[in-house]
Amino acid sequence: MEAFLRAKKYEESCIKRYNHTWDHLSDYMDSHGLRYYTSEIGQAFLTECHNGADYASLTKRQKERVRHVSVLTDQLVYGKVRRRVAFSKRYAFADAIGAPFRAFIEAQRQEKKESSIRRYEERIDNLYQFLKSENKCVQEFSPELGMKFLKELDEKKSEPNRNNIVMTMRVFFRYLCEKGLLHDCRREVWMSLFKIRYVHNKKIPSVYTVEEVEKIIASVDRAHPQGKRDYAMVLLAARYGLRISDIIGLRFCNLRWEQNKIVLVQKKTGGKVSLPLSEEVGEAIIEYIQHARPDVDSPYVFLTAHAPYKELGSNTLGANIAEWMRYAGIDSTGKRKGPHALRHSLATNLLGANNQLPVISEILGHSSTESTRTYTRVNVDMLRQCALDVPFVPSTFYGSLYE
Repeated sequence: MEAFLRAKKYEESCIKRYNHTWDHLSDYMDSHGLRYYTSEIGQAFLTECHNGADYASLTKRQKERVRHVSVLTDQLVYGKVRRRVAFSKRYAFADAIGAPFRAFIEAQRQEKKESSIRRYEERIDNLYQFLKSENKCVQEFSPELGMKFLKELDEKKSEPNRNNIVMTMRVFFRYLCEKGLLHDCRREVWMSLFKIRYVHNKKIPSVYTVEEVEKIIASVDRAHPQGKRDYAMVLLAARYGLRISDIIGLRFCNLRWEQNKIVLVQKKTGGKVSLPLSEEVGEAIIEYIQHARPDVDSPYVFLTAHAPYKELGSNTLGANIAEWMRYAGIDSTGKRKGPHALRHSLATNLLGANNQLPVISEILGHSSTESTRTYTRVNVDMLRQCALDVPFVPSTFYGSLYE
């Protein structure tokens, strides 16, 4: 395990903390006459150290100890350390009511990532708990019960959360119909019941002026390695309107230095985009690669600032941009603060500079101008031009109202 940590470029101070825990584990095993480590021994060691306390109530140091022991178990059982969201809630779906739920999750494991499985478990648990409260099983589920279940979702869940649960319900009920696990296995019945509720009055996109965007860019501390990374990423969002998924997923093969281009396939749409690599953005990326990027073999351009060095998560840049906004003194009250806000700002500011919608669609990688048209709602100057003159109304019109 220590060799693994060093290969992943963990800092010496971090490796020292791992060894400190393992020394205590070794002493525990010696005191109990244990020679070979097992996962049960690791759990017994943690139980004794923490007096059986729940993970949520542990201190930061105690949670760190749990991680130090769990990686040993990973190495023993899997021969490697698994990436994971630490101690996320697990759903057992016990008893007869839970059998179809367990079968569904196992079927999804064949083709879905673990992160998707966790989301499925969390969402179908709402239906599982509902059935338990009604003392019903899946075979007894009816459209009438479905209406009651949806009513509970409306009362307890936010609109986006409710729609996410319903979307997973559609997948779950298609599976149940295919396996003949419902009293009525007509798919159209359940698809007509579990419908996504579309919000027609969409929120106005959060936008910042050209001056505010420049302040945000200038506020990034480029003297720090992480600042060099964030500066290059912020420029990609502000100058090209790239989505966060495409920024953190940027690979060296996407940088066509000899052609001065960035060529990539958008993760959201699957569409290919080719962007001119400006001197400003190119120099920012080069500065990060040469002077700040960890020296590890990875196809991704942007990596975490601390070991183990790997591709970034989707929340990293958003949190950092919010911090740079505070440094710049930007009032973001009621607005989004992540890279998508910079994407919105680019589109709106381009529209304000009288660029045509097809041109902006090309820059943002939209498949049609309909997606781009949403930004016309925040361009007040252009909307003002659409205002109609108030027609002349003779004074006799008002007099007739009171006759």
